[in-house]
Amino acid sequence: MWRWWHDSRRSGWRSLGIALATCTALAVLGVVAPPARDRPEGSRSGRPNVVLVVIDTLRPDHLNHYGYARPTAAGFDAFAAQATRFDEAFSPSSWTAPSAASLHTGTLPARHRLSEYGTGLATELTTLAETLRANGWHTVGHSFNHHVSGKTGFAQGFDAFDDFLGSSQAYPDVSVMVNRVADWLAETPRGPFFLYLHPMNTHGPYRVPAEAQRGLLGQTPSRDFLYYGPVMSDILKHGRTDRRAAVDDRVMQSLVDQYDTAIHYSVGQLGRVFALLRDAGLYDDSLIVVTADHGEELFDHGGFSHGYSLHRELVHVPLYVKMPGQTAGAGVGTRVSLTDVMPTVLDVLGLPAPAATDGLSLRPLLPGTGATAAAFADRPIVHEVQWAERCIARSILLGRYKLVELARNYEGRHDETLLYDVARDPGEQRNVAGEHPDVVGALRTRLGTTLAQAAAGAVANPEIVIRKLDQDRLRALGYL
Repeated sequence: MWRWWHDSRRSGWRSLGIALATCTALAVLGVVAPPARDRPEGSRSGRPNVVLVVIDTLRPDHLNHYGYARPTAAGFDAFAAQATRFDEAFSPSSWTAPSAASLHTGTLPARHRLSEYGTGLATELTTLAETLRANGWHTVGHSFNHHVSGKTGFAQGFDAFDDFLGSSQAYPDVSVMVNRVADWLAETPRGPFFLYLHPMNTHGPYRVPAEAQRGLLGQTPSRDFLYYGPVMSDILKHGRTDRRAAVDDRVMQSLVDQYDTAIHYSVGQLGRVFALLRDAGLYDDSLIVVTADHGEELFDHGGFSHGYSLHRELVHVPLYVKMPGQTAGAGVGTRVSLTDVMPTVLDVLGLPAPAATDGLSLRPLLPGTGATAAAFADRPIVHEVQWAERCIARSILLGRYKLVELARNYEGRHDETLLYDVARDPGEQRNVAGEHPDVVGALRTRLGTTLAQAAAGAVANPEIVIRKLDQDRLRALGYL
């Protein structure tokens, strides 16, 4: 029953990890800036600029627009008041690489196959940036997550791509990204343009400059419990479930304070981008999408971080869409996927989506379109994770139930079937698989069919590029 996950397993990507751990402080930023003369010659009517913001590791239930008590997303209040908020948006995976690939290509992991740690985006796939550039948009990307970099194939279609190739915990501050956008906008870019931003401060260790740490709480967050400190590491990296007793209210509040403060700081900084667009007269007529690649576990199921399960806290993501000219906010409760972002953008712009696309355009769900949303009525939401050291699992959410087939995880659990009645148990705490074998069977069949349809058009196994990237880093530092 669990043969499905063996096909994509690879080994060797960790071979240089120990050596690299000592070198993260020396990692470099890769910046490519096109000369102004290479910009497209002028904006055309009906061709709005597109801004896509992906805030790494952001769970929506920690945003005040989604009902959170703290004003963590106050920096987006004006934007949210004019955008459509999707309350039930989901990522196809629980960590960055496969989720970002789905976002940029509109395909499921079963199709793009960027599922295992270290793999790169296949050139056979058509990205959103490639489609927009081919149709006259100037494309600029900024990503501080090394899984979404030129080395891992995500610069496809970008005229300029500013990336970071260091450790996922040693990322540059979001303000660096915003300042680069400000410099670029000061050159008065002639449209239409596509601007992609992927900051990292909400990813552990939840980094916030000292002067900004009091902004949300009125006091500096406690450092009693640090990201990947001894307690977290013992639980996640060493599978020590006995260490969970050490996670009391005090240490949890410390971690949540740090996370919330990072959200507040990041959203405030990104709010500057919207202000810059307004000052340049570009905001009102732009199509703006804000989302996340995945969420974050904060001990909801006895663990932390991400990539360790497919529970709601890891795959539920925020999604805001502001249409060109939209001035009134709206809320949508229909379940949607990150695979829907690419076809939505192209639909709004009047461009066809690539044939090999698993996502659906969200335009019928947006206010004022008058279109039918029947395609979403019986649509399953599927998730996969194939990170060998963390978790190998797949799941399907349909109707009132969510089925998770767990092959194995960091705790040493194997071959488990989990079923949750999300109508009664939205936090996915009680496994009712034994009570509903018929539901398990039906969902398992639907899950297999959905993934098989995507896999039928899958690209070849992608190369494990992180290993080569690691070697290039060491060579540049004189170790090879």
